[in-house]
Amino acid sequence: MFLSCGRRGLWAAARRGLGLRLIATTADIATKTLPLISRRQPQHSESSEESWVDSESDQQYSLRWRGAGPQTVLLVKKSDSAAVDSALVSITRWLHDTYPQMNIVLEPLVFTQYAGQLPFIRTIAAGDHLEYSRVVDLVITLGGDGTFLHVSSLFQREVPPIVPFSMGTLGFLLPFNVADFQPQLRNVIEGTSTVLPRMRLTYAKRLSDGSLGSRMNVTNEACIHRGTYPHLTTVSCYLNGHLLTTSVGDGIIVGTPTGSTAYSLSAGGPIVHPLVSSIVVAPVCPRSLSFRPLMLPSSSRVTLLVHPKSRGRATAFIDGRDFGELKHAECVEITRSPYPLMCVNRDDLAAGWAQDINQLLKFNRTFSYPHDSLYGSHIPDDDDY
Repeated sequence: MFLSCGRRGLWAAARRGLGLRLIATTADIATKTLPLISRRQPQHSESSEESWVDSESDQQYSLRWRGAGPQTVLLVKKSDSAAVDSALVSITRWLHDTYPQMNIVLEPLVFTQYAGQLPFIRTIAAGDHLEYSRVVDLVITLGGDGTFLHVSSLFQREVPPIVPFSMGTLGFLLPFNVADFQPQLRNVIEGTSTVLPRMRLTYAKRLSDGSLGSRMNVTNEACIHRGTYPHLTTVSCYLNGHLLTTSVGDGIIVGTPTGSTAYSLSAGGPIVHPLVSSIVVAPVCPRSLSFRPLMLPSSSRVTLLVHPKSRGRATAFIDGRDFGELKHAECVEITRSPYPLMCVNRDDLAAGWAQDINQLLKFNRTFSYPHDSLYGSHIPDDDDY
């Protein structure tokens, strides 16, 4: 039985013990609070030349809110982790106690798990992804990079600001420690944080007759790969409608700066700073010694066509997920998406990024270095270089 009523009425009915399983949804939330995101103004030096350099190098944005701040917050968590479960409960209760007017939303399966323990939470009907875009003002993630990518899949158009807490395996995209969640969230809610726009791509599949098939946003990479098929696949790569090359190999990756430290890195692609607006094209095990990874302008249109004479099949993988087989003469078009991910970030992006590639990716680590970070107490000898 379904009962539709206001939030107070819903919980009052539950307290009267009507014996109904009532689910608090976001259906009665009429509006959302839009963020005000503007280019951060750096502190200007006395020299006009240094002032221009500072302005060009600081490409982060300030986050403010229209009105009193975010009204609806979505928490997304990694599954099967006791530490993440404990953090979710702590953050949810703190948000409810500190900002009692705030609507706290969990995904349907997580809501079912915590509805009895956290009676004030809400959820969104399974499969209703448009509702996320309609009501959610702010997203908090608890997990790893995979949790972060999952959030991207929930928002195919504008994405609300995301506060990512690192509780996964690597966490290269996640700048915040969950132990410090209170000051971090307070800064975001009160409008004193900075955000980093992470570029996404638009993936569009075209059938052999030229009609448009599936279409979606990509955070890390789109990969056309032979999958489990034993033969190499032949893929033609076009740049703005002009043939760039035809590759015989395992496949081709087209990725973002964010995705440059994912599959593309394993395939020999470059590490790209998130502020470098570009598209990375990297071959996967090509049958050639001269097919090197490329960095293209973000305004490029990259088309990958399964060659009609390809011996092998090809499968489309988007951010690591299988999106089905591409038949001969079918292609995908990849362009820059107009909807980036707005990620709450450290104030000093340059220092944080340099620290991450050293501590997490062990950048340029030689065998003579100890296992601990270069940012630790060890100072290498001259012979270490």
